[in-house]
Amino acid sequence: MSTIAVNYAALADGRDGLIATWNRIEGHLAELDARVAATSDMEAQTLAGYRALKARWDAAAQDRQQTLQALANHVGRAGEQYRSVDAAMAAQFG
Repeated sequence: MSTIAVNYAALADGRDGLIATWNRIEGHLAELDARVAATSDMEAQTLAGYRALKARWDAAAQDRQQTLQALANHVGRAGEQYRSVDAAMAAQFG
């Protein structure tokens, strides 16, 4: 017979860690945007080059953030489902 051991705290910590990473990245990107916005003396050609690169970074960041959020949601749901099954099985004995 197989045994499945679930560590609910590890699942919750994993979900929380993914959310914290997502929030940290968002904070860094917002800080970068604020610093660039405050740089009004940047030459037009330099600014245009930066904006082109930034558009690519933003697209990649959005994909990464969506992936992190999806992972966090799946880990959270897995923990909830394990708890539900665990409670249902425990109810059969009590």
